[in-house]
Amino acid sequence: MSKQYGIQKEKLHLNKKEYLALRQLCWLSKNMFNVGLYQVRQHFFETKQYLCYEENYKIAKQNENYKLLGSAASQQTLKKVEEAFKSFFSLIKIEGQKARIPRYLKKDGFFEISYPQFKLQADGSFNVPMSPKFKKEFGLINIKFPSNLNSNDICEIRILPKYNASYFEIEYVYEVKTIKPKLNHKHALSIDLGINNLATCVTTLGTSFIIDGRKLKSVNQRYNQQNARLQSIKDKQGIKTLTNRQIRLLEKRRNFVRDYLNKTTRYIINYCLDHNIGKIVIGYNQGWKQNINLGKQSNQKFVQIPHSQLIDKIESMCKRYGIELVKQEESYTSKASFIDKDHLPAYNEKEDKIHLFSGKRIKRGLYQTKASIKINADVNGAANILRKSNHEFHLEEVAKGILTFPTRIRLISTGKQNHIVVSSKNHVSLAV
Repeated sequence: MSKQYGIQKEKLHLNKKEYLALRQLCWLSKNMFNVGLYQVRQHFFETKQYLCYEENYKIAKQNENYKLLGSAASQQTLKKVEEAFKSFFSLIKIEGQKARIPRYLKKDGFFEISYPQFKLQADGSFNVPMSPKFKKEFGLINIKFPSNLNSNDICEIRILPKYNASYFEIEYVYEVKTIKPKLNHKHALSIDLGINNLATCVTTLGTSFIIDGRKLKSVNQRYNQQNARLQSIKDKQGIKTLTNRQIRLLEKRRNFVRDYLNKTTRYIINYCLDHNIGKIVIGYNQGWKQNINLGKQSNQKFVQIPHSQLIDKIESMCKRYGIELVKQEESYTSKASFIDKDHLPAYNEKEDKIHLFSGKRIKRGLYQTKASIKINADVNGAANILRKSNHEFHLEEVAKGILTFPTRIRLISTGKQNHIVVSSKNHVSLAV
């Protein structure tokens, strides 16, 4: 079984001297990447074969950038070159797949630096490893190690230049210890992803809930409005690059979205663990963001919500806890009636056939069955995703979750304390 890794990110707060030193290190790392890339590209052009890391290292270590950057960081950067070319060669082997050879980084650009090892000091901080020559010229860069992590668990530290090295983020990569409780894989939870309803969930236990997405949508809308205003000012001034205000705005949105998706993932996984559910089915269509046609405004709202990131986060957590994950093609699941067991065909763009269903969506968020029973449209869709996955379940049990009013979960932050607000016919606030 392959190992699982987690990443903790932090924004680095540096003084001017440390900032300039880190900027120079990332510039040297970019140079080192281009040095290694040049050797591999030239070898490929001349021989049509790959120059392995070991051979590339023997040549590249003679370069002055290697000596200034330091052996540890330089070797990690050369390994990034190898990763880029391995990806290139794997694409070449796929018939009909276009592959573009890795390109050089911009001459005035920057690249990440990474270290597989570091030495933690008595005060809980560490100095960024660097060559003696570089240290003499720029001095030390001291970083406080996170108190919630164990330094012995760290596999790698990465320092990433953001927005042309306007600031830096640090990533702590650590091995995740898998926890695999005994779960019932006959019990499943199905998820239909959306905008106002970020994740509509139905279980084979007869329960249903909706994780609210309206807060996420409003943050995106506010970002679009504020960024449009800043862009207008920037255009009048003839500025081509992102301004500091745009960068701060972009980062604020990105951090909120990441936090919201993390909370959503944790809520869904905890629900499965608490209810002995061993399988998750997620509705997913390949290329749905590229081919979507909901109108200009709705397209923007849908595309800006990173559903793929949410799926990746859920998938990672499923591996950690031994929960089976199925990505299910979801065409026609919102049109068909779950209660009436409508046929669920697979979408075929070459097919002209019109599929008829016994029920219909009568208004936003409301679906009417053949017997004129009104149910939540997204809950109906989530149940159909489960049905389309061919998971065995009792129709009567799942129907309980469809016919009852789904619980709405609002994930919000209030001050220093996070809350989950549960909304149904009764309103309850639970601190977590």
